[in-house]
Amino acid sequence: MRAIAALGALFLVALFLVACPAPPRFAAPDLDVADDAATVARGAYLANHVAICIECHSHRQWEHYGGPAAPGTEGRGGASFVEIYKVPGDVVMPAPNITPVGLGDWTDGEIFRAITGGLDKDGVAIFPSMPFNQYRHMARADLEAIVAYLRTLPPVEHALPARDLKYRMLEDMANVFPAKPIVREQAPQPGDRGYGAYLANAASCRWCHTPMDAGGWPIAGQDYSGGNAFTVPPPGGGTAYASNITPDVKTGIGAWTKEVFVARFRGATPDAVRANHVAPGTFNSFMAWSAYSGMTEQDLGAIYDHLMSRPPIRRAVPRWTPPETPPE
Repeated sequence: MRAIAALGALFLVALFLVACPAPPRFAAPDLDVADDAATVARGAYLANHVAICIECHSHRQWEHYGGPAAPGTEGRGGASFVEIYKVPGDVVMPAPNITPVGLGDWTDGEIFRAITGGLDKDGVAIFPSMPFNQYRHMARADLEAIVAYLRTLPPVEHALPARDLKYRMLEDMANVFPAKPIVREQAPQPGDRGYGAYLANAASCRWCHTPMDAGGWPIAGQDYSGGNAFTVPPPGGGTAYASNITPDVKTGIGAWTKEVFVARFRGATPDAVRANHVAPGTFNSFMAWSAYSGMTEQDLGAIYDHLMSRPPIRRAVPRWTPPETPPE
């Protein structure tokens, strides 16, 4: 029944997409990114702890809290994100290998275009489970730093299934989202107005914590109010829900101090989450806590300040619902 309902919603989206023109096809920019130590270090910080490219493109250990990336699998490719878009389970769209095994014959400009514009090396539309619509608003220097860092990843051989969206409507949906990026030339600096919003966008806070319509777009006026459902892999299983992180005191994080907010992240280190073993059929978080724990206190504090500046939305969100059939 769930798959049928999902297909019904996507059918309505497809009716709209039929009338849409083909997506623009745009050339990758001619780039030769710097590879100095400072640039690579900035890229490492962003890719591991803010935009969390590495977490999504690695094998996540769901037997531990928050599914931390397994050491040695960084960038080799990860699981499918079909549940974000509520599509049928027979759809295959794994996060690809972004080590030199996968990107070795890509130009810097082609990687940049994939991250910000949603087209792969061959100009094929990337499904928007990859949040290029968020990344395209990042600053050029930060984006180029990520490209530089990806070039330094150790190559990891790992066989991945080919993408198979199965349904024409999903192919059409993917084709609507790519767009030639208009990246900002300068990022706001710590202390600047907009710095926290810049980080929250790069970290996809709004993307995960805002309810989405059937087309995968955040619903206007519901920013950060939570409710998106994520099917948690075993052994935990069940469905976890993105929290309300607006400043509402009763249903959001309005009662949290900045110190509490920062400590919640900084305490979820890789060692800490791996000490938290998930029993079959019990709660696990879909959020990549161990990756975000590496953000600086300054940057986490800036995100907190941004969230507190948003309008409170009173919306109670369940934490988790257990699987119908507990895993053995």
